[in-house]
Amino acid sequence: MRVFRFDEIDSTNKFLKEQNNLQDYDCVIAKTQTAGVGRRGNVWVSNEGMAIFSFALKEAENISLEEYMRLPLIAGISVLSGLKKIEDLDYKFKWTNDIYLDDKKLCGILVEKTKDFFIIGIGININNSDFGYAQDRAISLKNKTGNFYRIEDIIFCIINEFKRYFSEDWSFVLKEINSYNYLKDKEIEIVKYGESLGVGVAKDIAEDGRLIVEIDGQEKLFNIGEIHIRK
Repeated sequence: MRVFRFDEIDSTNKFLKEQNNLQDYDCVIAKTQTAGVGRRGNVWVSNEGMAIFSFALKEAENISLEEYMRLPLIAGISVLSGLKKIEDLDYKFKWTNDIYLDDKKLCGILVEKTKDFFIIGIGININNSDFGYAQDRAISLKNKTGNFYRIEDIIFCIINEFKRYFSEDWSFVLKEINSYNYLKDKEIEIVKYGESLGVGVAKDIAEDGRLIVEIDGQEKLFNIGEIHIRK
């Protein structure tokens, strides 16, 4: 595992994707990020005081692509578990790639594929208080506790948790994730290709990583790549 550190970078994910000699668990850490993006190309606000990092995971021949589709979930529970070792707060996992605290966004996750590597990018609000356009919808650890944190200690704790969860049996990981399911029993609107499919009630995350939603008394499965959830 090699660690690359920057005061400022355009994108930690982009840096790793551009490396020709990438190695398993190579990690890049930045104080600020100027061109970070989230899922669906959304702007990823990346201010100093955040934990901004990405790491590489080498694709293994004995693991199917379907199993790798679980990576955002595994990364999510790893972040949550790592943070609980730092501060034992009431974190929630918002399917499929966010960690929430007090109904506000604490962390975002973006998983991308390049050649035979998966790049896992994570941004966590730690010591910062400026959340840009998301000022009313975000929170940091320092906001919550008033404490100041050593960011790299948190980063390496989370990567170690990821290594542990990645080697765990999926049924165990899924049970853990569902115990922190932020959306469960919340009323949500399902929007597909810009068209509303109606309002339903979110249930558990299913075995294949899709979200179970009860609509008009029937349980249906949805993939985050197919739909947009509007609360």
